[in-house]
Amino acid sequence: MFGHRSFLRIGSLNDASIKGLLTDGLELEKFSYSFDQAVDIHGKVQGEVRSGTLQLTFANLPPNEVIDWMLNSRKYKDGTIVMCDMNDTPLQKISFATAACIGMDIDYSESGDTYVSTRITLYAKKLTIGGVIVENDWKNI
Repeated sequence: MFGHRSFLRIGSLNDASIKGLLTDGLELEKFSYSFDQAVDIHGKVQGEVRSGTLQLTFANLPPNEVIDWMLNSRKYKDGTIVMCDMNDTPLQKISFATAACIGMDIDYSESGDTYVSTRITLYAKKLTIGGVIVENDWKNI
C-alpha cells in the first residue's frame, strides 16, 4: 500500500523535513500539475510544450498570504511542492518560479473531517521537476 503526504511551501524551501513542512507549509489534500502542447487537426505537434498549471487543494480557509496573492494580479511567488512517503521521507520536489494565483475556490461542506476546503490554481513561468526544467516564454514580465 502506498501512502503519501504532500505539502506546499510558498517562498524558499529552507527545511524539507517533515517538521519544517508542517511548520512552514500547507498540507495538501490533493494536487495535480499539467503540461500541454498545441496540435493541428491531424494531431501533429504545432507548438512548444507549455507548463506550469498547478491545482492544489488544502483543508480550511486560505491564509491571508494566499488571498493577497490571488487578489493582486501583479504578484508572483516562488515555491515548492514536496511529496513525502508513508515514513515522511521526501520523495519528489516540484519547484515553481514566478507563479500567479489565477483561481481560488472555497468549498463549504457539512460533512467530512473539515468543513472548509480551498482549491487554488497557479500558473508558473518556470516549473522544475527533478532535473527537468520547463519555462514558458512570458512577455511583459
